[in-house]
Amino acid sequence: MTEEKKKEPESNGLSRREFLRDAGLLVGGAAVGSTILLAACSDNETTTKTVTTTVQGGASTKTVTSTVPGGTATVTKTVTVTDGSGPVADSNVIKFTLDGLETEVQVDPGWDLKHLLHDRLGIIGVKDMCGGYGACGSCSVIMDGKPVLSCMVLAIECDGKTIETSQGIAAAMHPLVDSFIMHDCMQCGYCTPGFLVTAKALLDRNPNPTKEEIEEALEGNLCRCTIYPQLVPAVTDAATKLGGA
Repeated sequence: MTEEKKKEPESNGLSRREFLRDAGLLVGGAAVGSTILLAACSDNETTTKTVTTTVQGGASTKTVTSTVPGGTATVTKTVTVTDGSGPVADSNVIKFTLDGLETEVQVDPGWDLKHLLHDRLGIIGVKDMCGGYGACGSCSVIMDGKPVLSCMVLAIECDGKTIETSQGIAAAMHPLVDSFIMHDCMQCGYCTPGFLVTAKALLDRNPNPTKEEIEEALEGNLCRCTIYPQLVPAVTDAATKLGGA
């Protein structure tokens, strides 16, 4: 009697291992979208695979569309990459000007502006020395002409705003940058971006501040290295370069 071997059915689909390998999902990776055309296993089938990976906290969607004689079959697989904030709703899209550039980004309602700028958009000049309690000033940015603590502002509230960071100030070669260097306004440098932003906001509204006005404007920024005595002459020097008395 001839023993017949059981023949396993052939599958033209992707295995779980292949799916994860091809998607290239990396937790916290930047948004990457790619479309890859693959030849299917059979001669009469064409497979189109689209892989989209969003930032950490969003969702990665993989769509496999198979065209076969007589019709089209579509299979969609979704993998959520999260840091606890959950997927981002499609409707939470804000548009704002960031350091002179028009920016459109999808946000979670629970994100603060510091998280969006530093963790999502890579603006590393926005620091966090107090753990997000609004106590140190190192995360300061200028919003619509006023200095604000980005850890105290919800990102979703920034739609239509104009935001300026220390990196934008440095890129614009503002005189404050040279003045901070020449007057040794830094040691570890961690607090420096916050001081730079706050000083820029002061000079924008008051091009000729007094010593007392400079001290009052900067009193919300903390420095562990105690470079406070250097700040007044640095800001005064920058004011002079900008045309102040």
